[in-house]
Amino acid sequence: MILSMLELSVKAFAPYGRVLKPGAGDTPEVSEANFFDFYILLRERSKGWQIGYLSIEGSTARSLERHPNTSEVFVPLRGSAALIVSSDPTDPSGLCAFALDRPVVLNCGTWHNVVCLGNKGELLIAESSDVVDEFYPLPEAVVARD
Repeated sequence: MILSMLELSVKAFAPYGRVLKPGAGDTPEVSEANFFDFYILLRERSKGWQIGYLSIEGSTARSLERHPNTSEVFVPLRGSAALIVSSDPTDPSGLCAFALDRPVVLNCGTWHNVVCLGNKGELLIAESSDVVDEFYPLPEAVVARD
């Protein structure tokens, strides 16, 4: 199955998580005039966080995973990747692909996978250190295309 890429907009991504960019209603936690604004965009209780580094070359998703107990942050570092998401993995028409061209946070329990759009993609991932993984094998391989 080939998925067309959706624009990674705040509105389009909202059912699955949040684009990590301050919104019009967000107030900086700390600010120095004409120097910097520091925003807290995610607060979540956990026993601790872990930061991972994902190097990806595969362009085909054969399964989805979710983490029912934690949000998950994806920060693109190099190359190009797509984030495949779904609210219900048993419904193939509900699969969506977003070009991962800026940081996002997935809601707890969002089904997802990451595929490479070029030769290689590199991502920083942050999640709770007590993350629980659940997997769903897709009935058909999924590829994301521009």
